[in-house]
Amino acid sequence: MIALLLMGCARNPPDPAVEPLPSAGHVAAEASALQRVPDAERGGDPVSPSAAPLPPFLGVDRSTARYTGAAACSGCHVQEYAAWSSSPHARTQDVLEGTNRQHDPSCLRCHTTGFGHPGGFGSGGDRAALVHVGCESCHGPGSDHLVTPAQGYGDLPSGFPACVACHTHDNSPEFAWDSYWALVQH
Repeated sequence: MIALLLMGCARNPPDPAVEPLPSAGHVAAEASALQRVPDAERGGDPVSPSAAPLPPFLGVDRSTARYTGAAACSGCHVQEYAAWSSSPHARTQDVLEGTNRQHDPSCLRCHTTGFGHPGGFGSGGDRAALVHVGCESCHGPGSDHLVTPAQGYGDLPSGFPACVACHTHDNSPEFAWDSYWALVQH
């Protein structure tokens, strides 16, 4: 598992002779999902190319919502928090530290929560609370949800499109939604 996480931020591209070529269906699914990632309709400032990519979460107004950290979600979403706590997402910074890449922005954008976004990791947010891939990495900043809990806040499309903001073919060539989802399912 650690090897798969490390592949996501490798500085050198993998050897093309060894790297599996994506299927036409995989390429089409990724392209379709990436079209849903742009942030224009979710408010907030434009997203910098160096900031964390935003999954296609719904119901979040980035002009008002700020990052709170996964622990803030644990009070209401007990089972989901427990699943996250035992998942590889809860240990992504450990992987970077093990390879001395914990300060590499090209890795931090996917291995932390909200990197480069207002109140996200490295942008004025609580670094300790946002150091791994937390709930808000996928579901969006949660402060508005804490104040006014609402059904549908941070909803994601089911399947592959929910993960492709970080798990692109270039960053995660071994990515297979079915097997990866089994590691983080909640």
